[in-house]
Amino acid sequence: MERRAKEKDSEAGSISTVDAIREIATRNARADLDTEEQLLLFLKSWWSRTYNRPLKDPLLENYTIEELLYEFYDRIERLKAEQERLEQEDVKMEEDKDKQAEDWAEKMEREEREAEMRSSAAKSEEKPAIDPAKDPENIKWMEQQLQQAKQVYGDTFGEDIEENFEE
Repeated sequence: MERRAKEKDSEAGSISTVDAIREIATRNARADLDTEEQLLLFLKSWWSRTYNRPLKDPLLENYTIEELLYEFYDRIERLKAEQERLEQEDVKMEEDKDKQAEDWAEKMEREEREAEMRSSAAKSEEKPAIDPAKDPENIKWMEQQLQQAKQVYGDTFGEDIEENFEE
């Protein structure tokens, strides 16, 4: 029966209580915070959502607008400070990674330079090239070959050969 009465009222142009409350909540949610009353409503709503407490909570009723405003900005600033700290940690980690990469590259370059220096030092320490025509073992071998050839071809073998090859 109440339902029919409400339907008749709504047909007659009057607004139901639910619709009126919804309209007030919609208007308050979108209101500019230029009056103290609107700011207080916003802060109470924020506090209620943040701490998951009802709007009629006695604790909330004990807050002044200044205390609610401080709590609101304190939470925002603490979140910003935490974000900044995390970003600084990220930057520090990136800098540490870059430093490690640079140290590793520097170490590799230093090792390459040391290896080059060792190889160039080893080359400079190597014996100077000996002329094979002046090597005593080669001269001895050539004389043996000459003696064998003289036995086969005669004693005059190789006498017409000049031993000065540089000219």
